[in-house]
Amino acid sequence: MIDITVIGFGNVGSSLCLLLLNNKHPLRLNVMEPDKQAEGAFLDLAHGMPLYPGKELHVNNEDLFLNADFIFFTAGVPNLHGGSRLSTAKQNIQLSKDIFEHRTFSKIPYVIVITNPVDIISHSVYQFSGLPSDHVIGTGTFLDSVRLNYYLSTLSNYKANDFDAFVLGEHGSSQVPAFSMTKLKGQSILDNSAFSTQDLELAKKLTKTAAYQIRETQPGTTYGVSKCAEVLLDYLLGTEEHLLALSMLTNEHYRKLLNLDHDIYIGMPVKLKKGNIEVYNEINLSVEEREAYCKSAAILAEIILND
Repeated sequence: MIDITVIGFGNVGSSLCLLLLNNKHPLRLNVMEPDKQAEGAFLDLAHGMPLYPGKELHVNNEDLFLNADFIFFTAGVPNLHGGSRLSTAKQNIQLSKDIFEHRTFSKIPYVIVITNPVDIISHSVYQFSGLPSDHVIGTGTFLDSVRLNYYLSTLSNYKANDFDAFVLGEHGSSQVPAFSMTKLKGQSILDNSAFSTQDLELAKKLTKTAAYQIRETQPGTTYGVSKCAEVLLDYLLGTEEHLLALSMLTNEHYRKLLNLDHDIYIGMPVKLKKGNIEVYNEINLSVEEREAYCKSAAILAEIILND
């Protein structure tokens, strides 16, 4: 069985747990959540376990945490409505330190970070855990890329899965939709007459403000990012090759591209195949996209390198 630990049982953590229990892989699910207010929710989830063949559920099992194959980090202080994802950085950096700094894992797990600000928290988990950088992954702009697929679909007669969009940079207000990399049925969207410049700008705006719109009526985003995390598990366990945008530690190529003095976590194109993760260097951005990408990197670098 695959050993998975989910840290945090809030809206995202509980949604993710349900997706994992419905996932096709046989797995042992361990939920780490010290809040006594979650005990009723744990019991509620456990009552359904007879209907999940090939699955086990455990709560606050330290041994399973230290022996995990995959760890999903969802715990943290949520963003306030109307506030930047960066506003909770200090509290959630401290939380990642408390959780990861003094633990020694029995194997090298993949840590998939969902907690916001996801690029900054991914960097702090990498620093405090001592794990290799290719085993600490932020969901990053994967969700933003999926959102861009959705909005391009709503502005056209195409289905959302006809698009392969890429959003790079911060998972936040400085994100960079890379239309130079975005494809519609395998062809560059820039070569498709169905989309005007105004259409692309509207899709860009809707993607950038999606989280704010959700928080008009909800405590925060839940379902989209939970699904991204579950799909990422499938990709890591699968045999097919996938290219998607994730928050990873920059390499020499991206340090130069983004004018960085030090490595940071930021949304980049990443290739996944058979459990291997490789940052994808072969991108050709427009001048405007590269400038925006550099600005996004500068915003993240100032916080990461000063905290």
